[in-house]
Amino acid sequence: MKNKYGLIGFVSLLGFWGLYSGEDILLSFFAFIVFFQYFWIIPDELFIETLRKCAARAFFTNITITIVATFLLSFFEISSNPLAAGTSLGFSIAIAVFALSIFILEWKQLRGAHDD
Repeated sequence: MKNKYGLIGFVSLLGFWGLYSGEDILLSFFAFIVFFQYFWIIPDELFIETLRKCAARAFFTNITITIVATFLLSFFEISSNPLAAGTSLGFSIAIAVFALSIFILEWKQLRGAHDD
């Protein structure tokens, strides 16, 4: 094993639980299967820095969305459990931000461009 970041791919196993249980929301965890490619990538400084940037963006997005969504859902009484709804919304958006950020930064690196 060259790179431990490939272990994130095992989160995709939750997608199989979604198939078994019939919970469609768990099928979205199959998106993590793309992280298995990192087992074969030798991590260098640029790779580690790219992951840190993407993780920081996703973390702050998660915190912000969770707080704002929980407050709005509670204030307008939209949900019976605003914390759970806000947390799941924040998590799902953070995962999308992480995946999109990684895609964009890796695409720029392949093209030879530099991130500001």
